[in-house]
Amino acid sequence: MELQPGQNFSITKHSPAPAAVNIVLSWEPAGTPLILDSSAFALNTQGKVRSDGDFIFYNQLTLPGGGIQRAEDGRMFTVTFAKLPPGVERIIIALTIDQGQQRSQSFGQLSQVRADIRNASHQASLATFPLTTKMMPETALIVGEFYLRNNEWKFRAVGQGFVGGLEPLARQYGVDVADDSAAAPVSPASPATPPRPAAAPSPPATPAKPVQLEKITLEKKGSSISLEKKSQGFEDLVINLNWNQGSGGGKGFFGRLTGGRKIDLDLGCLFKLRDGRAGAVQALGNSFGSLQQPPYIQLMGDDRSGASAQGEFLHINGRQWEQLDRVVIFALIYEGAPNWAETDAVVTIQTPGQPTLEIRLDSHRNDQRMCALAMLENERGNIKVTKLVEYFLDHRFLDEAYGFGLRWVAGSKD
Repeated sequence: MELQPGQNFSITKHSPAPAAVNIVLSWEPAGTPLILDSSAFALNTQGKVRSDGDFIFYNQLTLPGGGIQRAEDGRMFTVTFAKLPPGVERIIIALTIDQGQQRSQSFGQLSQVRADIRNASHQASLATFPLTTKMMPETALIVGEFYLRNNEWKFRAVGQGFVGGLEPLARQYGVDVADDSAAAPVSPASPATPPRPAAAPSPPATPAKPVQLEKITLEKKGSSISLEKKSQGFEDLVINLNWNQGSGGGKGFFGRLTGGRKIDLDLGCLFKLRDGRAGAVQALGNSFGSLQQPPYIQLMGDDRSGASAQGEFLHINGRQWEQLDRVVIFALIYEGAPNWAETDAVVTIQTPGQPTLEIRLDSHRNDQRMCALAMLENERGNIKVTKLVEYFLDHRFLDEAYGFGLRWVAGSKD
C-alpha cells in the first residue's frame, strides 16, 4: 500500500494484527550533505508530552517502558503497542536538519523522504509513504503519526513542513528544552585545576532538568570536550562509525567507488587500563573484547560487506570507566585501496544524559590505511574526548604515535 499525504490505514485491523511495527526512514539522494536527525513524540489527548521522557531523540533513545525505541543511527523506530503507557494516544515521527537554518539548508535539497511501515516480527511491509520534498523550504518535517481511535491504532501519512529546527518542534509538543545559555553537562577541556571541594548533600527531591538538545561537533583537529561524571557515574558509551552509502553499482559504498572491488572498513581501538595493561579491540585477529571483564570494551560485530546502513559500533561499559586510562578510536581499511576523501565518514559518541558528540573526517590521506579518529582519556573520572583525525600506514605507527607499547604481528580475520 502506497500512502498519499493525509491518507491513513489501520494497523490493529490488519490481518494478522502486528504486536509491534517498525517505521524505517530513508531519503534521496542517500549521499546528501544534510545531517538528518529523527525524533518521536509520545502525546496525550491534548497533543502534548506527559513529561520530557516522552521525547525520543538522539540523546534519549527509548520511551520508559520500551514502547518506543529509536535505532542508534536514527533511521528506524520500533513501536510496541502493548508497552505504551496509558495516556499515550499519538506518536509523532519527525525529521529535522541539524543546524539547517545556520547552514541555509532545507528539505528542498532532497528529492524524496520515504517512510516504510513494517511488521516488526517478520519485516513484512504494511505501507509505504514516499514524499516529494524538492520544493520544501523548511528544516523540519513531520513525517507521519500513529494514533489511537476507538481502541484501534492507525497510521496517518502527514508530510508537513515545520518552520524552525528540532528545538521549536519539541517546544510545540510541550518538551521543556534548555535554553542555549543554560549550563550544559560538558565543558571545554582545560589544563588541570585543583580538585573541587566536596559538594553538600543533595536535597531529597531535585526538579527535573530541561532536555538538552545539544549535539556538539568537534570542528578542529585537537579540539576537546570533557564529559563530566555524574553522581551515578556513566552508562554505556556507544561509538558509531558511519559513512556515505552513495549511489551507483557495486555492493557497499567502497565497492561502488572502486568498480566492485571489495574494501572492508573496520572500527577498532587501542586501550590502556589504569593498571598498565594495554591492548586492541578490533575484528582483525577476532579481538572483539568484552563489556563485563577487562577491557570493558566490545566491538559489536564486523560489517564486512560495507552495506550496513548503521555502520559499525564500539561499546564501552561506562560503569567501569574508572578502570580505563585512555582509548584511541581508529578506522582501518582492511582490504582495497584507501579512498578516505570520498567517504564523508562521521563518528558519533553517545551516552545517556550527555550531548551527542560528532567528529567528521574532514582531512584526508589516501596514501595511509589507518585513521586515528578520537582519544578518550580518564581525567579525574571524567571523559575527555579529543578529535584526532590523524592518518597512519598501519597499527605500529599509530601505536608509536600514542605510546601504547604493544608488539605487533601479522594478523587476519577468519
